Amino acid sequence: MTFNLADNEKVMEASREIFHKFCKSLLEKDMNQFIELFDDNALFEFPYALKGFTQKLEGKAAIYEYIKDFPQSFDITRFSEPTFHFTLNPNIMIIEFGIEDGRNLTTGKPYLQKYISVIETKDNKIVHYKDYWNPVVALVALLDAETLQKVLNEQ
Repeated sequence: MTFNLADNEKVMEASREIFHKFCKSLLEKDMNQFIELFDDNALFEFPYALKGFTQKLEGKAAIYEYIKDFPQSFDITRFSEPTFHFTLNPNIMIIEFGIEDGRNLTTGKPYLQKYISVIETKDNKIVHYKDYWNPVVALVALLDAETLQKVLNEQ
């Protein structure tokens, strides 16, 4: 495999820009802008999703169907500064970031999540997104204590 440092830097910078647009679209609650960041055949995975919750979305249409109502459920007003780690493949980045200010709009509870995301890009689109996050943080923001306990007992 041959590496061209200048070309790799351009790809990595383009990937960083895609991620910044990803966060910006969530902050601005612009799901149309959000979905345009994805390739038509993109794969979005949630490896830590609990049993009975979405674990994989295949294709741009499925991703949009899943995310389109996010602004009616969550209000995110600030992300932490992301830390980018690139692999030998400049199209694959690992990003550590979090929601520093967010809440669930139904319950009013805070939603302060930390993420490690593995994102692969190609031709300035996200082709694969693996989203590692703590599902319990999401459930605490979404559910009352009794329902939360029931869901956790079913795992």
